[in-house]
Amino acid sequence: MLQVARNGLNLLGPSRAGQVQVRAYGRGRLMGERDRYERISREELYALVWREPMLRVAERFGVSSTLMAQVCRSLDVPRPSRGHWAKLSHGKHSPQPPLPPIGPGVPLGWRRGEKLASRSPLPKPPVRRPRRIAQEGAGEGLHSVLVGAAEVLASGRLIEQDFLKPGKRQLADVVVSKGMLGAAFDVFNDLLHGLEQAGYPVMLAPKDRTYWRSAVDERESPGKLVNRRHPALWSPSRPTLVFVGTVAIGLTLFELTETTEARRVGDQYLPLDQAERYRPRSGWPQWSWTIPHAFATGRLCLQVYSPYPGTHWIHRWVEREPGELRQWITRIIRDIAKAAPRIASLVEDSEREAEKRRREWELERQRIEEQELIRRREKARAEATQQLLGIIERWGEAQRIQDFFSGAENSVSNLPEAARCIAMDKLAQARELVGELDPIQALLEWKGPRER
Repeated sequence: MLQVARNGLNLLGPSRAGQVQVRAYGRGRLMGERDRYERISREELYALVWREPMLRVAERFGVSSTLMAQVCRSLDVPRPSRGHWAKLSHGKHSPQPPLPPIGPGVPLGWRRGEKLASRSPLPKPPVRRPRRIAQEGAGEGLHSVLVGAAEVLASGRLIEQDFLKPGKRQLADVVVSKGMLGAAFDVFNDLLHGLEQAGYPVMLAPKDRTYWRSAVDERESPGKLVNRRHPALWSPSRPTLVFVGTVAIGLTLFELTETTEARRVGDQYLPLDQAERYRPRSGWPQWSWTIPHAFATGRLCLQVYSPYPGTHWIHRWVEREPGELRQWITRIIRDIAKAAPRIASLVEDSEREAEKRRREWELERQRIEEQELIRRREKARAEATQQLLGIIERWGEAQRIQDFFSGAENSVSNLPEAARCIAMDKLAQARELVGELDPIQALLEWKGPRER
């Protein structure tokens, strides 16, 4: 009993060495004892899949072997080839490739229920330049990206400066006023055909990865303040992209606006020179005033940009006179091709930074989980110790009561008959009052730290 109590007292205050042992136990215990919802590292999974067949590994986590194979691919863990276990059973050699170093985008571990990370390959510019160079006016008919877009845009509602805002959003990225719709589509059509002839396909953003569309500031002189335009200009749900190699580059054609002094006439604002035609003979009323207001200029701007999240690269070609963009198409295509390596480099840098942040976050999460595991184990040990000491105390109490009754029965035997009968009756009442003392049952119901 003293030995049990001594062991129980040692459980009350785990030392730092005890915490280290708990941490080592959590990392090194066999997979058969691991809870199926506990996180497994790449190294542990690699050791496991080369120790036993995939079906058994999958059973440990309560998943299918197909999902377990997907987990291995996601964590870049090599698996035994077909026939590996049969070769070993017949004493034949079957090579085991080493675990490769962890690469960008590869998770450090996996837990059942976690979404598997999908890794998109980094975009790469073409090795060689295309032989054919696009010429101005190349291509016949309407480009497939623009088919039906003009009709949908033309049927949209008009907002300020007569900019079009269609109800459909899966269209080519053209943001212009109603009067410039035809000219804008002519320029964009020539550009898209020229890109296609140069070997650079153009399409609405595919769903193979996430692409974002750079915001448009239609002001000719944006300035430092953010353009808080109301109502907002139309924007597509999927950006229009050209692919140089596997590098995607966003394309947006929009009309510029110019801010000038204006006066409100009726329900609209007009530039001062146009407003003078509506000036009353008696002059403008006292409540009439002028304010800076933006007006569509009839000049276009082509904005190309990096559509990859986490990167920022934008270049613009701005018309000084209407119609200039159409004359620059050949140069624009060459500049777009030259920008592909720069965008690919930005994406690589962004992926590297994102991977660094993800690893730091994952390590921090593992640290928190490890601390929580140690906290739960210490709590379980403390609760088990408290319950065990209570059982030991009840055991001592039961032993003391039992000694009392045994001593009393021995003493009663020496009494006269009448007194002995009275004493035995008292002892029977006392035993009934105390009840059955069974510390062994309490010990059997006790839960140790591991059971908790």
